[in-house]
Amino acid sequence: MKKDTSDAQLRENLDFLEEKCAKAHLRELTYKKAIARLYNNKGKLAPTWEGLYRVVRMIREGTYILANLDGKQLPRTWHISNLRKFYT
Repeated sequence: MKKDTSDAQLRENLDFLEEKCAKAHLRELTYKKAIARLYNNKGKLAPTWEGLYRVVRMIREGTYILANLDGKQLPRTWHISNLRKFYT
């Protein structure tokens, strides 16, 4: 009786082992794909900002309304932590 249950449990464990190996393989492939995407990033090394803007008005300390060089105001306010200084 014990041998039959032991054999059944071993077969069941072997089935679970195959499932665990398949899940581990999928995790490994996902990890390798994410690492390859980070490593093979062929982005440009230039700055990523759009263009030059002027400060039109200060709402409060650190919050500004900006306009592009044509005078058109941007639709929302900007905090100083998101801006870069550019001197002309």
